[in-house]
Amino acid sequence: MKSVRLCPERIYHPGRQEYERAEIRVRNGRIEAIGENLPPIEGEEMILLPGMVLTPGWIDIHVHANPMDTVIGLHPDQVGILRGSAIVFDAGTVGTDQLDAYVEEMLQTAKTEVKILLNISRIGLQRLDEGSNPDWIDEDAIRAAVAKYPELIVGIKARASGSVVGDQGILPIQRAKAIAKELQLPLVVHIGNLPPKVEEVLDLLDAGDVITHCFHNKPNGLFDQDGNLISSALEAKRRGVLFDVGHGSASFSFEIAERALANGFAADLISTDLYEKNMDGPVVSLSHVMDKMIQMGMSVEDVIDRVTEVPVKVFALSGLGAIEIGGKARLTAYQREQEPTIWMDSVGVQREGRERFAKVLTIVDGEVTEWEGYRCQKLSEK
Repeated sequence: MKSVRLCPERIYHPGRQEYERAEIRVRNGRIEAIGENLPPIEGEEMILLPGMVLTPGWIDIHVHANPMDTVIGLHPDQVGILRGSAIVFDAGTVGTDQLDAYVEEMLQTAKTEVKILLNISRIGLQRLDEGSNPDWIDEDAIRAAVAKYPELIVGIKARASGSVVGDQGILPIQRAKAIAKELQLPLVVHIGNLPPKVEEVLDLLDAGDVITHCFHNKPNGLFDQDGNLISSALEAKRRGVLFDVGHGSASFSFEIAERALANGFAADLISTDLYEKNMDGPVVSLSHVMDKMIQMGMSVEDVIDRVTEVPVKVFALSGLGAIEIGGKARLTAYQREQEPTIWMDSVGVQREGRERFAKVLTIVDGEVTEWEGYRCQKLSEK
């Protein structure tokens, strides 16, 4: 494979929150060299990235990246590199019934690197009440799947919402927790409307497990009717349970997120919950959701860490999350610019911002894909 030299303005090291002036050489799918003014190699392609910061590849841990036999879901590249994410997690669209076909027919064609949060229900999202029938939970099939695809399956996914679990209440989440614990995988739980109670869900979880949709404003959320953060959420945070934005079509409220941040309760992870119906808004892309968190006071460095280093640690991913020699050549480059912009949450509330990610590139093994697809409203268009 030919050598490619990437020449950004700076590179950013998550965790350390340090910037470095350097070039990066990529060959055979790995980072081969890092340094200023790398000596040229005959036949090497040079990719100039003027004014851009290069980071490890951004990871969106919550997308629906399976269009096969599901009610929601798109090709991984549609929610991955074509939207600015070098790596995505299919968050429960796939169950064990579809897993082999998904790996053979879909992941073989994807340029985006895909990991799987395997749905506790074997039917995945073939229908949206996948937790309502106890016969659809097959622990033996999950054990076999994880044994077969240990590098691909990085967690178990369950949805704790009344429309999903029906009269089963907390039972599907309990079974999900039991098998995740047995297999030593994180459990990622969607929280929504009753039943089960969010307190029941939180009390089940251990350090390294993840709550997604943490800033929704529906009943049964992390704040009580008086606007106070519930004690179960604080206790879960102290235990090491992690909280993910998981924006989605109906699961992100500026008011709730602002209240949480004011209470020192920041999301640990940032993700989109992208699928066909929210790609034109309000979600759009991972960078779009990151911009909303920056709008509320988080730093650029903090949001980048939450889509690089943090998911790598939580889900024990290899070769990702850092720019280092030998690491996978899955990278992201970005440029920010001052531009008045209106951001909208999942319930129609708006915030006015002054800066945004104007350009995002995913760079996979030296191949560049550009994302400039913002469909947010500019203030000049009001």
